Amino acid sequence: EPVLVPVAGVAKTRGDPIALVVASSLQQAQSGVEAIDARFEQLAHTFDAAESLEAGAFQIHDGGNVLRTYSVVSGHVESAFAASDVVRETTYRTTFLEHAALERETALGYIDEKGRVTIVAATHEPHWQQRFIAPVLGLDRDCIRVVVPPVGGSFGGKQDPWPLAATALATHLVRQPVRLTYSRRESFLASPKRHPYRCQYRVGTTRGGRLTGLQVRIIANTGAYNSDGWYVPSHGVVSGVGPYSWQAVDAWAQCVYTNGPKAGQMRGFGAPQSTFALECTLDELAEELKVDPLELRLRNALDPASVTFLGTSLAEPLGYREVLEAIRPRYRDLEADVAAFNARADVYPQRKGLGLAGMWYRFGKYGAAVVEAHAELGLDGHFIIYCSAPDYGQGIATVMSQLAAETLGASRDVIEVVNADTALTCDSDMPGASRMTYWLGSAVCNAARNLAHEIRATVADILDCPPSDLIIADDRVVSRSDGRESVSLAEVAAEWDRLGKSRKVVGLFDLRALLPRRGRFEQTMHFVAGAHIAEVVLNLDTGQVQVTRVVAAHDVGRVINPRDARGQIEGAVMMGLGAALMEEYIPGETTGLSDYYVPTIKSLPSIEVLLVEVPSQYGPLGAKGLGEAPVLPAAPAIVNAISRAAGVRVRELPATSERILRAIQMQSQDAASP
Repeated sequence: EPVLVPVAGVAKTRGDPIALVVASSLQQAQSGVEAIDARFEQLAHTFDAAESLEAGAFQIHDGGNVLRTYSVVSGHVESAFAASDVVRETTYRTTFLEHAALERETALGYIDEKGRVTIVAATHEPHWQQRFIAPVLGLDRDCIRVVVPPVGGSFGGKQDPWPLAATALATHLVRQPVRLTYSRRESFLASPKRHPYRCQYRVGTTRGGRLTGLQVRIIANTGAYNSDGWYVPSHGVVSGVGPYSWQAVDAWAQCVYTNGPKAGQMRGFGAPQSTFALECTLDELAEELKVDPLELRLRNALDPASVTFLGTSLAEPLGYREVLEAIRPRYRDLEADVAAFNARADVYPQRKGLGLAGMWYRFGKYGAAVVEAHAELGLDGHFIIYCSAPDYGQGIATVMSQLAAETLGASRDVIEVVNADTALTCDSDMPGASRMTYWLGSAVCNAARNLAHEIRATVADILDCPPSDLIIADDRVVSRSDGRESVSLAEVAAEWDRLGKSRKVVGLFDLRALLPRRGRFEQTMHFVAGAHIAEVVLNLDTGQVQVTRVVAAHDVGRVINPRDARGQIEGAVMMGLGAALMEEYIPGETTGLSDYYVPTIKSLPSIEVLLVEVPSQYGPLGAKGLGEAPVLPAAPAIVNAISRAAGVRVRELPATSERILRAIQMQSQDAASP
């Protein structure tokens, strides 16, 4: 993806940048834009991935229209189907989705006191952006500084490098402060979207509800540019198989170029789409078999000790059974409520539906196996944690201070977190994939532990006692055996300076021994699990849907910040509700929030959160990941509820009133046909 499309080049999608105007006022900038004489010839194009794959289709990129193909075969799937009592085939579709974060894309550039091109902007990974910008400008990496302040929402969309690279280019050329800010219309036009999927499933089972064979074919539309679409097929495959035991699996996914908007990272990154298709297909199977959907999932839930369809075992305990058992009482209660409502004669055309969906989510993804953080003892005796974990609403800075405080035995009041500044912090790798609490949190704990060890060693020499006799209490190090003997942390810091000893130590978290070899298994085998129940009220005459209740149970390992964890899940439910019912980005038509509908407070259902703790073996204090996972089961649970209320399957997102009514009418026409 070019920073600027060359003159006489090909713009592959609407929103491609062809010129950059720098001015001292918005009015001057607009005048500069209007002075540009840009002429276009419309070439053959398509927004449809299937059309892009047709024989003879024009090439969007020199290498062809297929970005990447990923496949996994485990066992003999045709034999498994032959031994099945029921084989069901389905096709599910999803659409482009917009992040619609409250804060639009904005970047500020200036030349700092050391002559570095400095960019202050929203991004997930400042060190990665630093490495991206340097060759664009033809500069050494040390000549670039990237700083990330607290961010007003991202959901993956702020990982896109273009706003930062363009701002850096302008700053480097004019040597003055430069600010680039997208309008909401520009944000809709030029920011990455969620990949649309077409998922074709063939699933086999016994009469008793034992899953046998699974075959899945996924086509993902990556738009005009890669934008991390390279990784999406493997995420689609893994989530599309789910936390279930299969006799055989034949899974294949392909990411395809079109002239649609570039599709990149969005909460769940390739997993929500195939989870939606799988969990709805399983609900169809449960209906056909007349098997309880909860029992179907429990009967086939993956044993944590089993070898997965990927050919390797899990790196951490998987709490899927525990999640389903936690949600069981609420499911039974709501099941009875829905049945009682639908039995009443006075509620027509209203009808209630109850839907269930489960999931697993691989947290960690492609990030480095070794993660680094630093801990420092300040001259005044307070503690400083250095890490690179941009906070775009997930509360990661708070969690890091909590983990450091607990490890040190100190109050959070004396913990300072210096975060996400390439000039001050180490590269802590990607704060995406719900990996920061587990990976970086472990590095922070190790840094804090190493710092505490060094402090106790110094005080042990001063007080002539064993280090094991010492504890950190408030701003002092105190002897357990004689509480009157103590040394202040400020004295320790001064002693280290006198000795020329660094007051900063390194903490590493190294999981290389647990990670699969590169190649087929190119990601971590760390999973969290969850399940949602959704209750909806459907108007059979209008197709209007109201989601009234959601129960969300998630295995988070050990909960580090319960309030934040509940907030993450509640927000994910609302994002899933938007995807399920109303959100749809249509290339060439959607321009902003006037024609892209996001749920408001009026759409908010009653949300009950169940935090299930199945501790990790290696994570900090038993924690796992969470942030992205809760969005996966939200949409399929809602669509399963709609389908059961309507008595007909809806297989395309969003499940708008028009699509629901069309499905009901088609079923009525089929029933009326001789």
